[in-house]
Amino acid sequence: MTEIKKNHVIEQQRYLSDDLILYEILIRLPVKSILRFKSVSKLWYSTLSSSKFANYYLTKFRISSPSAPVNTLFIESCRNYYLFSYDDAKNSGKLKDKCVKLDIDFGVEGYFNFTGCCNGLICLTHDSDKFFVLWNPATRKLHKYESDAFLNPFNILNPNPPIATGFGYVSSEDDYKYVRILTLSLETVPVSSNIVHIYSIRKNKWRKIDFDDNAVFPYGQPVLFNEKLYWAGYRKQGATKFNHHIFCFDLRLEKINVIRLNLDDFVYLGVMGGCLIKLNYEKNKGHKLKMQIMDKSPMIETSFRFPKGMVLDISSQMVAYTKTGSFFVTGSSIEVVKSGNAHRTALWLVDAGMKPMKCTTLLKFTDSIIISSYVPSLLSPFPIEELSEAQRR
Repeated sequence: MTEIKKNHVIEQQRYLSDDLILYEILIRLPVKSILRFKSVSKLWYSTLSSSKFANYYLTKFRISSPSAPVNTLFIESCRNYYLFSYDDAKNSGKLKDKCVKLDIDFGVEGYFNFTGCCNGLICLTHDSDKFFVLWNPATRKLHKYESDAFLNPFNILNPNPPIATGFGYVSSEDDYKYVRILTLSLETVPVSSNIVHIYSIRKNKWRKIDFDDNAVFPYGQPVLFNEKLYWAGYRKQGATKFNHHIFCFDLRLEKINVIRLNLDDFVYLGVMGGCLIKLNYEKNKGHKLKMQIMDKSPMIETSFRFPKGMVLDISSQMVAYTKTGSFFVTGSSIEVVKSGNAHRTALWLVDAGMKPMKCTTLLKFTDSIIISSYVPSLLSPFPIEELSEAQRR
């Protein structure tokens, strides 16, 4: 009898509940491993495919925190997409081997422009602006969102208005939002203005916000910080003069804020160590770069110079690599060849804390590139009401 009780206790000790396995053990595995475990049972398939598990996986280790180190970059170049993994503690071997091309078939003709990346979801806008897609490279799921009917009135008013797009998440609503800013210029209307279109993924619908002040022309890629989208931009002041601004759209409040900058040079925005960073590139002053932390009071400022051969342009970007205090920068790299000077687009790793500043060339491309920090996730690109077992497969 005693032996039977001992065996029973041993069996109890060996047993682990499904909840313990799923939410305490599997949650610590990479996305690829979790996807394989879906085939274990119907319960595991249902749980691992659920939005509850996907959200729990995302927040468990705070991988979506703005202060988390950047280990992987999503890169777009010449209609190709890549994931580049970099860890300076394990950077042995060829860096090109760590840049993996992603295979994706959108099922439509035309070119997609990178709009944003949030919590493992990539947002791309078709060059016709008639639809955008959400894509999860880790799960290889893709969904297209239509928008041409919403744009029809503007096709008559201005066939090709300047458009800026962004994408982000609102935690209080558990909603992802796509933002499109149309700039109606002086050539088409008496007073230039901005119109903001917002698409709620949760509600699966569009809405519009008019901005009555003078129009700001956003340029470059937006920066997502504290559930707000920031663009560098400018306002026209006469025929040839421009005033530089920062265009901010609050995704939660759905309100616009414009910050005037007393600058004459390019402005770049980024996030480093959980702070919003503004870079002012003074090309005519020896390629001097002035860095300011915007959300600190008083504003913290430092400056440094890029080495010879490194040139930033209007399409350059900065993405923080906070694990070491370094950051990724894109720009033009000038190389000397037999026929003269050749320009390439380069991805650099910059350590401004070293004296002299250390700049390491990581990758080179023949065409312009767009980069974004990336974390793999299990999130579905489908609207919540359209989720079904068939779509998850």
